[in-house]
Amino acid sequence: MKKSFLAILITTFLFTIGCQTKTEINKNEHAEHTNQNTNSKPAESFTMDFKTNPAEVKTGEKIEMTFLVKNSKGETVENLQVVHEKLIHLLIVSDDLAEFYHEHPEPANGIFKVPFTFKNGGKYKIYADFTPQNSAQMVKSFDLNVAGTTRLKEQLKVDAKFEKTVDDLIFTMKPADDLIAGKELTLNFNVSDAKTKQPVTDLQNYLGEKAHFVIISQDLQEFVHAHPMSGGHEHDDKNEIAPTVMAHVSFPKAGLYKIFAQFQRNNKIITVPFVVEVKGDKTPAEHLNLTDVPKDAYRITVSKEGFNPSEIQITKGSFNKLAFVRLDTENCADEVVFKSLNIKKKLPLGEVVLVDLPKDFSGELNYACGMDMFKGKIVIE
Repeated sequence: MKKSFLAILITTFLFTIGCQTKTEINKNEHAEHTNQNTNSKPAESFTMDFKTNPAEVKTGEKIEMTFLVKNSKGETVENLQVVHEKLIHLLIVSDDLAEFYHEHPEPANGIFKVPFTFKNGGKYKIYADFTPQNSAQMVKSFDLNVAGTTRLKEQLKVDAKFEKTVDDLIFTMKPADDLIAGKELTLNFNVSDAKTKQPVTDLQNYLGEKAHFVIISQDLQEFVHAHPMSGGHEHDDKNEIAPTVMAHVSFPKAGLYKIFAQFQRNNKIITVPFVVEVKGDKTPAEHLNLTDVPKDAYRITVSKEGFNPSEIQITKGSFNKLAFVRLDTENCADEVVFKSLNIKKKLPLGEVVLVDLPKDFSGELNYACGMDMFKGKIVIE
């Protein structure tokens, strides 16, 4: 089970096949999670300025939202990576999560712009998901008040069953495991025709994928932008139809979440909402902390605090290997370097990386992260 968990976790945080990850976040805001390329080094911080034109936003009036990305030197950054066919994914939700919009600002003279019209007044949260060149994927979030007539707020209620019928299609969500905070799991989605009950095989790609999944907590503090690993329609050993689409996710904390699943068929985008309750209180890092390593290996975790333990005293012959487990992406330690041994190894998130100890070695053995910021020492007696 734990080996399976590790495999899923690595895939999830890479976010290329259906996933999510911890990203660099605007610390003044609360969006916390999305997919991420763990091979990137978030060595530089970025900020984003958000404005509307006009400054006062009113219902029914067309506005222009502008976004300006800056690096740590205050320089404008417009050369962003294309992720799922777009430079910026903009997710807009009302504070009760009843309204959801997925937009894509376009660049113009260094500024990213997108027109928009709010139908209702009230409070909204805006999440801007983007990836600078040679950096980690990140999310900046902003609060926006819209003047005008407000609608009655909708209470967020857990769905009695995870099945919705939209546009003559039946969408069924089947979590592969219990919904527990911090636990990596697969959400399986079956899409079938409402009349024939047969699986739908003509879903179109939407932004390069068979589906998109945006997951937001009730308090708007947790944000997950997931993409799928496509399944098929073959039957498995139990003679059950395989999922149309699968997504690997991890819910950051306990509470209510709304999942916005987006599909495309006949050139029309279909958004299907599901409300779930997540139990437990473990974070992904806490789950990773429970990861098993070989019995002959000494376990060293890597996190934003550095290597833990950073100094080790062991008896010669008691351990043959060092087992590094990287717990989060809030650090530069995406690789470990032993200069004296001429060893350099990547440290993918959640993966157990083994380094063989020299035979018959005694004395000090030093190592560091690839940027030489985090350091560790082993004393073999």
